[in-house]
Amino acid sequence: MTREKNIKLIEVVVNRPLWQSFTYSIPARLAGGNLAGCRVAVPFGTGRLIGYVWGFTTGDRATTLEVKDVLDRLDANPLLPQSILKLVRWAADYYQAPPGMMMAAAHSPGISGKAERVVSLTGKIDPEHPLCSLLPTRRSVSVKLLGDSMNSDYPLEKELSELEKMGILRTIWKPVSGPQPVMERIIEAAATDSTLTRRAEAMKRTAPRQAEILLYMATSEGPVTSRHLTRAAGAAASSLKGLIKKGLLKESYRRRYRESLLRSDIEVEKDIPVLSEPQEHALKAVIDSLDRTEVFLMHGVTGSGKTEVYLRAISEVISRGRTALVLVPEISLTPLTVSRFSRRFPGLVTVLHSGMTGGERLDSWNLAKLGERRIVIGPRSAVFAPLPDLGIIVVDEEHDGSYKQNELPRYNSRDVAVVRGTMEGIPVILGSASPSMESYGNAVNGRYHLLELDSRIDGIPMPSTILVEEGSMHHPLISDELLSGIGRRTANGEQSIILINRRGFSPTQMCRNCGHREQCPNCGVTLTYHRKGQVLRCHYCNHWKAAMVRCPQCGFDEFSHMGPGIQKVAEYLRKLLPETRVIRMDADTTRGKDAHWDILSRFAQGKGDVLLGTQMVAKGHDFPGVTLVGVIAADMGLAFPDFRAAERTFQLILQVAGRAGRGRLPGEVIIQTKDPNSPVIKAAATHDFADFWKRESRVREMFGYPPFGYLVRFVWSGFDKRRVHKAACTSVKGIGQADTSISDVLEAAFPRINRRWRWSVIAKSPSRKSLARISREVRKQFDKVPHKGVRLEIDVDPYHLL
Repeated sequence: MTREKNIKLIEVVVNRPLWQSFTYSIPARLAGGNLAGCRVAVPFGTGRLIGYVWGFTTGDRATTLEVKDVLDRLDANPLLPQSILKLVRWAADYYQAPPGMMMAAAHSPGISGKAERVVSLTGKIDPEHPLCSLLPTRRSVSVKLLGDSMNSDYPLEKELSELEKMGILRTIWKPVSGPQPVMERIIEAAATDSTLTRRAEAMKRTAPRQAEILLYMATSEGPVTSRHLTRAAGAAASSLKGLIKKGLLKESYRRRYRESLLRSDIEVEKDIPVLSEPQEHALKAVIDSLDRTEVFLMHGVTGSGKTEVYLRAISEVISRGRTALVLVPEISLTPLTVSRFSRRFPGLVTVLHSGMTGGERLDSWNLAKLGERRIVIGPRSAVFAPLPDLGIIVVDEEHDGSYKQNELPRYNSRDVAVVRGTMEGIPVILGSASPSMESYGNAVNGRYHLLELDSRIDGIPMPSTILVEEGSMHHPLISDELLSGIGRRTANGEQSIILINRRGFSPTQMCRNCGHREQCPNCGVTLTYHRKGQVLRCHYCNHWKAAMVRCPQCGFDEFSHMGPGIQKVAEYLRKLLPETRVIRMDADTTRGKDAHWDILSRFAQGKGDVLLGTQMVAKGHDFPGVTLVGVIAADMGLAFPDFRAAERTFQLILQVAGRAGRGRLPGEVIIQTKDPNSPVIKAAATHDFADFWKRESRVREMFGYPPFGYLVRFVWSGFDKRRVHKAACTSVKGIGQADTSISDVLEAAFPRINRRWRWSVIAKSPSRKSLARISREVRKQFDKVPHKGVRLEIDVDPYHLL
């Protein structure tokens, strides 16, 4: 209907890649209380969506519009506190992100599932209040039941909002199924890996979902839950049932209990140490700042005791009745951090990360929001945790690129954490043995307070380092020095960590006769060979096919598998050192729920001699039994056409080298590299951050890269190459600022991913405001031109340029 002037309307944003808000009216029965930030159900197109109240407007804006009514209001008050709503608005604006998607990122994903809103009394309600008889003490009641019990015109949401504001009741969300233990269905392969892959290949056209299930099981390391399997394969339960009937898979059941993953069996329990003088200095500086805004960059060499400073500072915060947020870059570090913190603060810690089920995350989110858990630990999205009375934020391994989200909404949770600390007037600690160029630059110019921990605790020396030139090695993958080092450690009951930053068995499967390599039809990149399951897979779009048995070009049946891959290294280690127990840790072995915990726990308990993995083994882990670290193909990352290539390589090597010799026995690091004279490799091998900073900052300053300038990357993509190119050119035509340089429209380093052609532009400036103006202008011009099928993505402060 057409609305009269001066009628109060709301602006709603939805969880879609859309920058604009949509105008709706809200019925009187749903109005009242604190509406901004609440979730509402709205008609959208021909369907219904959950949106977020972004703001308000008057009827003047909509006199000529057909304004629809809100269907339902889901919250009496916003689930997020006002400080988080303010932070979300800042992030959406700064990162040029769709506001509805940023709001969704800040809410617990468990809320959008099968959950119900319940209320319970926390104070004394007036006996004459209409809701009094419906709100018994010591028991929660669903809001739906309350609504069904009242007249349709009763302003229920307004009353609930007022009661909650007065402290008389509280609202939480809980899963409909409740926290009861359930029987969990387990699926195992009933045939060999190669058989599953062959059957999957045969089913690709006729039964693609069943083919995906078989492929997943062929490449999986052991049994998986049916829920995880069908979700990972994008298949229905009926597809799985059919494969069990065919005898290709088999099922069993086990009991599962909901838990918040608060295990503490990753590390051996240690006595609380005496602080060193640098630790004491750092702790005093942090504690002295607990009542004001301050950002600390704690640059401490590996093993210098940064975590102990975090623990002591948080202990002080907790003693003052406040809460703490601890961010880690990825799930693989969560088990270790949780283990340390839950030992020191039993019953006060909860976890938020994507490895948990929606229900588990909802439980943890509620506990944090209600203040019943004082410490939240988690990666990226945990930066929005609704902790009351927040007193400190810690960002561990602050340099890590995992803090930057690589899909919409693209935000860097390290930088969002700094802004949250400023908004809430509290200190933020950024900790790293190899700080990012941006953070160290901020410390050098005085924006951040630099705290240096330049030696290991208890006088433990840094590990010695050996550089091995790959061209001189007898074995194509593993040097004699590394093999003998591993064998010696295994014989002595010590442990080793081996890093190779490559998934799969090898980069390619190549015909020995004609050199043919299979390429991804969607992305144009060479498919990666996985020995387990005999699969060729694209790690960009997930396209796969069975490995070649005969070359499709010449019919030859012999192939070479060129280049190092983690499966190949594992195979060689088991072959050459049969007495050595190898545990693999990479994206393929950590798919299942709790997989990170189980792998690290097994290694911590001495059930493995070698932990072989990708970059997830490089950081944060503290195993006193590890006396050797090996790095295979150390300079692999330097070849990437990206200005951060040297920084990433340096950080990765330095971090993994720091895992050696953290106990009573000395450590050794063996680095295999094509170029032992590379300044980046040499600086990492000698733990010389100052030398790396000096060299790299000269290059960055010369070209205006961070921390001496700022970047925004625009990427247009679509199925029609010419249309994408035209949209890109039109979007940036005539755009510019005096202090900003804008590159030509160029094909992206990977021109095609998942069949979408990609063109990109990079804008560079010493002024963030200039880049923000340009971003808005590019968006405006893109919206004006015909761009059917073309998508624009804006990446502010990009971490990758590929």
